[in-house]
Amino acid sequence: MSNRDYSYDISDHSIEYVEVDPRAIKFDPRAQRSLNKARAQAIAEKLVPTALGTPILSRRDDGQYAVDGMHRVYACQLILAGNVNVRDKVREDVQTITCEIHSGLSMANEASLFIIKNKESSKVGPTDEFRIGVLAGHPLFVDTNIVLEKHQLKVGSRTTNAVRGIKGILDVVKEYGPNILDQSLAVAEEAWGRTPDTWHSVTIGGIAIVLNRHPDVVKPLELARKLKRQGDPLSFKAKIQTIATNGNTRLDGTKGRLKAAHLAVAAAWNSNRRVNRIPVPNIFE
Repeated sequence: MSNRDYSYDISDHSIEYVEVDPRAIKFDPRAQRSLNKARAQAIAEKLVPTALGTPILSRRDDGQYAVDGMHRVYACQLILAGNVNVRDKVREDVQTITCEIHSGLSMANEASLFIIKNKESSKVGPTDEFRIGVLAGHPLFVDTNIVLEKHQLKVGSRTTNAVRGIKGILDVVKEYGPNILDQSLAVAEEAWGRTPDTWHSVTIGGIAIVLNRHPDVVKPLELARKLKRQGDPLSFKAKIQTIATNGNTRLDGTKGRLKAAHLAVAAAWNSNRRVNRIPVPNIFE
């Protein structure tokens, strides 16, 4: 387990509940997900004012900005602008809405607050959570981003320079620390070069487990050579999938694939080796 504290925290600040004109609320996409206008339109068309909830705002010098509930606020703006056909009673009820207003927050605080408010509900996609977490200055995301930037990698689509499955990458840092992620990415690139499949989070996770558990035995460059002999990264990923499903005879989940990746990487290290072998896990125990 990494000894770095990756918990969330925001310093004490003023919070109040106030009736606010939705039209006065502003948006800043830097500290939250991007506005999906189609989604807001759909919310507006079926809006039930009594079920609106309490949007969360940050009071800045130049106005009040939505931190959570952006799409609900924008839906109210659409209604009040006459862009949505709703009953007069609905339009009347959203002339003002009750909001939770936080004062004295920095931009980083706003980003942290957004993640805290949304994390348990899983409403935030992992890519957005990563982007906002970096802005918030949260150590987990910052430490991870430093390593990714070192390897000239971004988070996002399936490209040569983008990692796939950022949640799994974050888990590596959370469990083993950024140094192990750094070593794992270096091993993967040494083995397979820069391809979209090189950076698959499950494969990186398997490498990370082996490097973390056997630092005195497993040498990164030698492990890279061993992995290269297993075939290209897509073939290796397929091997992990086959192991995880026991030849398609059982279902697999993320934890199952990670255990299978551990097994596959450990087996690759042990291949044709009489000394310095490492234990191969029984993933079906």
